[in-house]
Amino acid sequence: MMLTALMCALGLPAGFLLIRRIPTCLPAEPRIDESISIVIPARNEELNLPRLIQSIRQSAFQPAEILVVDDGSTDNTAAVAENFGARVITPGDMPAGWTGKSWACHKGAHNANGNALLFLDADTYFLPGGFDQLVSCWSRERDSRLVLSVLPYHAMSAAYEQLSLFFNVLMAAGAGGFSPVSEARLFGQSLLIARSTYFAAGGHAAVRGVVLENLRWAGALRDYGARIACLGGKGTLHMRMFPEGYHQMSESWAKALLQGATDSGVTVLALAIVWISALWSTALLLIMPCDYGRLSLAVVYALYSVQLAWMTHRLGSYRLISCVLYPFPLAYYCMIFGRAVARRALGRKAIWRGRQV
Repeated sequence: MMLTALMCALGLPAGFLLIRRIPTCLPAEPRIDESISIVIPARNEELNLPRLIQSIRQSAFQPAEILVVDDGSTDNTAAVAENFGARVITPGDMPAGWTGKSWACHKGAHNANGNALLFLDADTYFLPGGFDQLVSCWSRERDSRLVLSVLPYHAMSAAYEQLSLFFNVLMAAGAGGFSPVSEARLFGQSLLIARSTYFAAGGHAAVRGVVLENLRWAGALRDYGARIACLGGKGTLHMRMFPEGYHQMSESWAKALLQGATDSGVTVLALAIVWISALWSTALLLIMPCDYGRLSLAVVYALYSVQLAWMTHRLGSYRLISCVLYPFPLAYYCMIFGRAVARRALGRKAIWRGRQV
C-alpha cells in the first residue's frame, strides 16, 4: 500500500505539472487587417503541399503571398507548389554549419514582402476558418513583439501512429509552456512573427546549425524582448506527420530527441523522469507475481490512463485504448530514446529525408 501511495503521490502530480491546460485559438475577428507572407520550407513534399495550400486559399482572410522554399527536393515539389499558386524560391547551396530547414526559412524570410511572417511545415493544414483564427489571435494583441506558435493537432489514421503518444505529450510539455513550471519555447511546425521582430532577433541565422531550432530560438527572442505565446491547434491547425509508415515515424522522432530533452529545461526533464518512472513502476508491479496490493495498483493504473486521455484529447486523435494500454507507446518511446543515446555514443547522426541531421 505504501508503494502504491508513492506511485500516486509522485507520478500523477508530476504529469499534471507537465501539462495543466492547453489553450486554443479564440474565434476570429470579423475584420483582419494584416499583410502576412506564408513561408513553407519544403523538401520532397509534393504529396503534402496541395492540402496545405488549398486550406489557405479556402480561408476568408488571404495572405499577401505564399512562398514555398524548395529545399533540394528530388520529387515534383516545385511544380506542385507553382500549380497551386505559390511562389517557389530556390535557396541555393546550403552553407556549412546550417541545417536545411533553417536555411530554407532564412531565405524565405529574405524574399518575403509581408509585414509579418508565418512559417509553416508542409505537413500541416488548416481546418475551415483556422487560418483566420490563428491570424486573429496574433493581430488582436496589437503587439509587434508577440510571437505566436501553434502546436498542430496530430491527425492520425494508421494504428502505428498511436505509438507517438508520449512523444506528443512530452513535446507539448517541453515547448508549450502549458504548466506553471515551464515557459513557452515555440513549436517548430508553426510560427507567426512580425517581420521587424524576426530580423531584429537574428532570425533563423541565430540558430543556423540547430536541428530543433524552435527551442533554442525562443531564448534569443526573449533576450530581444519578444513575448512568446503557444497554443494548441485542435480545430485550427492540424498535421498528418507519418503517412509513409513506421520507419518514417521512428526516424522523425529520433532525429533530435536528445536535444529536445535537454533544451526543454531542467524542471520539465526532472518531472518527465519522475512521471515516466511512476508509469513504468505501476504497470510492472501490476503484472508481477508478488502481491503489492493489486487492487490499489489497478486503481492507480486506471488513474494514469485517465490522465493520459485527458492530456491527449487536445493533442491528437489518440484512442482511449492507446491510453489504457499505455505501456506499449511508452516502450516505443523508451526504445527510440535508447536508440538515440546509442547513436550519440557511437558518434552517428540520424538520416532525415536523405540528409544527416
